[in-house]
Amino acid sequence: DSSMNPLDGEITQDIYGPKDDSTIKKRVVSLKTKYQNVEIVEILPKFHSISHISYVKSLSNDESYESLNKELYRTDKQVFLDGDLQSSLYGEVPYHEAMVHPAMMTHPNPKRVAIIGGGEGATLREVLKHNTVEEVVMVDIDEEFINLCRAHIPEWSDCSDLIGSSGGGGFGV
Repeated sequence: DSSMNPLDGEITQDIYGPKDDSTIKKRVVSLKTKYQNVEIVEILPKFHSISHISYVKSLSNDESYESLNKELYRTDKQVFLDGDLQSSLYGEVPYHEAMVHPAMMTHPNPKRVAIIGGGEGATLREVLKHNTVEEVVMVDIDEEFINLCRAHIPEWSDCSDLIGSSGGGGFGV
């Protein structure tokens, strides 16, 4: 059921625990595009080893260990499309690497690449790590979703650390 709140699904509860104030830290965006329901949330997964108290302390500027090491207490960002978990910050890099690099390395000299879907931009980021690539065309039906990803999860499409990158991060349509 596409009208169901993605954070109420059985699988989501099994993995991340029941939705409550100690799990969801921020509902980043929730809207219906022309094609799908999109929800981006920030959570502290139940498998995360930090406590809610440590997380809250990391948000302060009290010179505590937690506030001086905020990167250790960051939340996970998750993307849901029509109620299904599509991607998670904690797992998106190995997922996209495993999807892209075997095919790219199997081809003797990949120059032109087509990406069907890929609105988050992470597949494009991985393809662009191959210096033989001269042209990439990404086709995604949902431009609104692409723009939401640019605005709310730009780190997933960030190519600024790639040789030859303009350093701006993100991707163009």
